[in-house]
Amino acid sequence: MERFFMERETDLELEKQFEVSDVARESGLMIRIFVTSLLKKELMVPDSEASARGEDESTRLKEILSPLVSSIRATRKTKRTNIINFSASVTKDGKGREFQVISYLGPVTKDSEEACITLLLPEDLPEETP
Repeated sequence: MERFFMERETDLELEKQFEVSDVARESGLMIRIFVTSLLKKELMVPDSEASARGEDESTRLKEILSPLVSSIRATRKTKRTNIINFSASVTKDGKGREFQVISYLGPVTKDSEEACITLLLPEDLPEETP
């Protein structure tokens, strides 16, 4: 998981990650939030059908953040962890699809003490080498 903060500045420049903190604040999250480009593409960017219904990246992000907030509240009561796995549902190709999302709490950058959450998909994780 270190990769997500060790290379954050470069990833932001290369659009491998995106900061979505403004929309997250509207959902009650006061911590900085970043998403990977894969999560943005798969979950946030609406297809033509969703766009025709008036969905945009902000509304879809809020659909992802709502179960995150619930998962944070539930997890906080039972254990201390900086990784939370949760499910988020969005419409793709006219059908509701459920995605597994990983929330990683860590520093904004390797030299920062400021905390942030990075949202990513399991496919964003590097493959383990034997």
